[in-house]
Amino acid sequence: MCSPADRVKELLANAIKPQKLNVVDESGGCEGFKFRILIISEAFEGKRTLQSHRLVQAALAPIMGETHALTICAYTPEKWSQMTSEDRLNAGCLDLADDN
Repeated sequence: MCSPADRVKELLANAIKPQKLNVVDESGGCEGFKFRILIISEAFEGKRTLQSHRLVQAALAPIMGETHALTICAYTPEKWSQMTSEDRLNAGCLDLADDN
């Protein structure tokens, strides 16, 4: 049986085909899942932030009933490459990046 974070990664990888994906499970024993997600994908091209977040939520539909909270950082590869460390810090995703 895989961990909740691994299940999130699997669902997102299958639905969105990210170039970069990092999922942190911050549930810490609470009743529902709590995840922080950094996802970089061409699938977000031309979408507003809300549309990108809805795409992520739709991919996670099988576990949304058990999910208490999501923090989603969703960007196109182009947008991500243009962001500075300060931009990433302000967006709340600097610690989720491997290349910070």
